[in-house]
Amino acid sequence: MYAETECYIIGKERKMDCHNDLEGESNNMDIIENPIDPSVQREYQDLSGSMDFGDIDYQAVLTRAQELFGRGIPIESKKRILILLAHLGTIESAKILERYLRVSEEGLKDWAVLSLKECRAFLESVLLKEEGGFVSTGLGGKGRKLRYYFVVSTRKGRPLTDEEREDIEKGFTKSSDDYRAEIEEITIETNYAMIGILVPMDAAVGEVIEEGIRQCNRMEEVLSTDYYVTNVKKPVKEEISKYLEDT
Repeated sequence: MYAETECYIIGKERKMDCHNDLEGESNNMDIIENPIDPSVQREYQDLSGSMDFGDIDYQAVLTRAQELFGRGIPIESKKRILILLAHLGTIESAKILERYLRVSEEGLKDWAVLSLKECRAFLESVLLKEEGGFVSTGLGGKGRKLRYYFVVSTRKGRPLTDEEREDIEKGFTKSSDDYRAEIEEITIETNYAMIGILVPMDAAVGEVIEEGIRQCNRMEEVLSTDYYVTNVKKPVKEEISKYLEDT
């Protein structure tokens, strides 16, 4: 198995291994549905972790917030303002972030999404009196399910028959149903299949895939037990070809 997965907890400010399930985190976590560039997530977390929020001057932050809408303001300054507004965690700061999101520059669109979600997470934790947050990944999600793509291939690279192609669809559909997952896309090529899937936060994506492989191999071992899974970005053919060559 080759996994390229990253999860970021916005509001709790930490990175998680999304290949493992999120049991214990899922009840008070929501998903940022927008796909967010993983490099932006890392930069956001790194900058946030380097800042001191121990004594935030509420009015000073709100005054600086107007710089978000000004021209000629350095991008790095705007990034810090976005994070400060997020950590205020108030209705007023959330409204400013909502307004900025509608007009944000292309390079700060993801930053605006992350800061608004983090602000809402802090606000909700105060209102609900419990710690919460948002899960952010490269592929995003839908509702309370995270989006993944995975690739499974035939043993020794042999071509799939028409019947085996149908079995792959049926096998992974059954596995998805068993785990309350949702298949969004299936692409079946000569000797492999790529599947886009939404997996509930309280389920392990590896278990969904491995059960699907077992379903497909009930009568004959058609598929290899090795697979490639990612929630960073949709794999392109060149990446899939390299993975198949290396396995």
